[in-house]
Amino acid sequence: MPSASALFQQIVTKSAPRETRREAIRELGRLEAVTQLKTVTQTNGIHGVFRRDAVTELKEIGAMEALETIAQDRAVDTGIREQARI
Repeated sequence: MPSASALFQQIVTKSAPRETRREAIRELGRLEAVTQLKTVTQTNGIHGVFRRDAVTELKEIGAMEALETIAQDRAVDTGIREQARI
């Protein structure tokens, strides 16, 4: 099983296939890698679908503190912030 940092690298690599990147996000969720998932949601250079997937994973693992932080972060896209609201 890849480490959380290796999975994060797959997500931010724009040349990686879309499904590979989405699977890496799901795997971060299985690892309960809250820090990496939160970073994905807050990184403006990452496509919105991946950021939304990361919010979904945070919700599934019950990372309420991370979701609250995302929802209040004005630097994060409005749609992502709204999705992060509990």
